[in-house]
Amino acid sequence: MSRLRFGVCGLGFMGRSHFARLRGHSRAAIVAICDHDARRRSGDWGDELGNLDLGQAAAGRVALDDIAAYATPDELIADPNVEAVLITLPTALHAGVAIAALQAGKHVLCEKPMAMTVGDCDRMIRAAEANGRTLMVAQCIRFWPQYEAIKHCVDEGRIGSVRFVGLRRLGCPPTYSAENWLLDGRQSGGALLDLHVHDVDFAHYLLGIPESVYARGTRGPSGGIDHVTATWAYPDGSYATLEGGWVLAAPWTFDMEISVHGERGTLGWAMSRGSEVVLRTGSDDVEPIPCDGDALRREQDYFIECVVAGRPVEACTPSSSRASIALAWLERRSIETGRVVPLSDRLRRVWSGATGSGPARVIGRDAQPSA
Repeated sequence: MSRLRFGVCGLGFMGRSHFARLRGHSRAAIVAICDHDARRRSGDWGDELGNLDLGQAAAGRVALDDIAAYATPDELIADPNVEAVLITLPTALHAGVAIAALQAGKHVLCEKPMAMTVGDCDRMIRAAEANGRTLMVAQCIRFWPQYEAIKHCVDEGRIGSVRFVGLRRLGCPPTYSAENWLLDGRQSGGALLDLHVHDVDFAHYLLGIPESVYARGTRGPSGGIDHVTATWAYPDGSYATLEGGWVLAAPWTFDMEISVHGERGTLGWAMSRGSEVVLRTGSDDVEPIPCDGDALRREQDYFIECVVAGRPVEACTPSSSRASIALAWLERRSIETGRVVPLSDRLRRVWSGATGSGPARVIGRDAQPSA
């Protein structure tokens, strides 16, 4: 069986985490890497870690004898042996590199967040459509076993109609990125875009597009919004609260958690409490739901299958990832104005069509929030 030939752009925490999984993949091969750091290009990756243990194996001294090494993304994209480009670069570079790769006829798997602005997201989508190539944003929480189990239980109606959802993702400032780019809001978008966007994405994936957004936030070490608490309201009276940030004092163990309360029960999980999702339905019995699997490997498998089979991406469409950026920007608008930001019925219908499980389509430019 032929393997999809990947070029990996960026060898930081996420780049090495993806590398470790793709290196031994039965349906993929890494044929090229790219990083501006000559040490990393030589295979000297040290023991740098990120904000959580992803089972990362690609560390220390890594043999790269069979892999082409480039200093710039343009060089990697020009390699005719590369079929798919995995982008794990600073967020401010996502759009430019993705568009160049798509225009060169490569498929693209881009780390989240999709891009810094809604306009950049649109440009990426148009490039994918114009060149007939697959574009997917690696919103790994959609493939995270615990979140996936909760989504499945909600969709099955096991807790009845959802009344409210709580999502939290908190840690201390990330100081592990190359040249500290994560703590430069001009490159990362701050915690609002880099960290909190995980929960923004999952909230609208689970509940749909809200009718209003209200948020409070704090500027932090990145110079951007590094802590946010938001409330999303829905027409049926349900709501979601989302809290995310990286302003807690170090050393603070990173944690993420979710709770979903419905008319007939509650689902909950926190990374700090183990791997099982808990389901309670009002009796003394607690139903643990075992969860296993590797989210990064699962999203890679899905992307590879879509490319090889020639199927459109449906589980995580580019338009859905674009909506996540737009909703994060609406939270920022609320923070900056101190006001509730309403979404019109027309806008909600358009965005809801783009965030479901159907093939990607571009949201009209008149629907973009000002940024």
